Amino acid sequence: MMAPALPRVYIVTLNWNGAEDTIGCVESLRQLESENFRIVICDNDSSSESVSQLIAWGATLAKPLVTYHAGPQPDWPQGEEHAHAPDQITLIHTGGNLGYAGGMNVGIRFALDQGDADFVWILNNDTAVAPDALRRALERIGTDDQIGICGSTLVYFGNRDKVQALGGASYDPWRARSRALGAFSRLADAPKQPEHIELQMAYVVGAAMLVSRTFIDRVGLMDESYFLFSEEHDWAHRGVRLGFRLAWAPDSHVYHKHGATIGTSPSGGSELSLFYLYRNKALFTAKHYPWLLPVALPALVWACIKLLLRGQWHKAWAAFSGLLAMPRRRRFRS
Repeated sequence: MMAPALPRVYIVTLNWNGAEDTIGCVESLRQLESENFRIVICDNDSSSESVSQLIAWGATLAKPLVTYHAGPQPDWPQGEEHAHAPDQITLIHTGGNLGYAGGMNVGIRFALDQGDADFVWILNNDTAVAPDALRRALERIGTDDQIGICGSTLVYFGNRDKVQALGGASYDPWRARSRALGAFSRLADAPKQPEHIELQMAYVVGAAMLVSRTFIDRVGLMDESYFLFSEEHDWAHRGVRLGFRLAWAPDSHVYHKHGATIGTSPSGGSELSLFYLYRNKALFTAKHYPWLLPVALPALVWACIKLLLRGQWHKAWAAFSGLLAMPRRRRFRS
């Protein structure tokens, strides 16, 4: 009797001037216990130095990088007959700085075009994974066909006993405020059963999302108008409205450096990150909870004022500028 075929997983990560982090992430992926996966690196128009570093590293592999270009008409082949071996790594030039959603969407489109994708595992490039992380996530998502996205236990890269998030985050739409579940708790104290955490989960944190092909086919891709932040929340929200569930795999451990590219940290964000964070909080509210804008916007303005009162003038202005820059019309490509 033949064993059932293992699900085919495309692992997509995004590089933007972070070749060292990206290489570290992919090297950890190469140690995964799972067998039927393919690694895809999407480069968001990085500097020539960063791209050269990736290519030089790729040349040291047993099977050098396969390189494609996205653009209006991607040059990658389509169909299962073109699928490469699991240890063949793909580098895709996206053609511009498309943001998180846009860059990751390129990798997702590539996976769908190959015709054999069962799941797409979306990972930040500033992560490293435990050898059994993918297997554990697949086990959890495989328990229920209605699970569309499964999160891992995110652990701080520099302190592997401290939790960054138990899969995802809760959300208060009245204040447009998210809270990472289990943040700063001890890994040893994390619940062993996922159900209680999943009941609180509004979305899976974008640093590690195992997404089913069924979810992508029905919900579509991430909304690129966010550019950075809130796109994973929007994606999950759209999926839940269509009947999908969100899940957490407790034993799937992913170690995250937290904001290595954009400059965020547990103690605060860069001005650029704050601009997009506040812009997209308002955008998400306008899109999904427009009746709460009269309440949520003052709450966001008050958060900006608190930055001001703490003497963080530049950060306060960046956050307030984000609110002022909220797009009047959404731009979304599926």
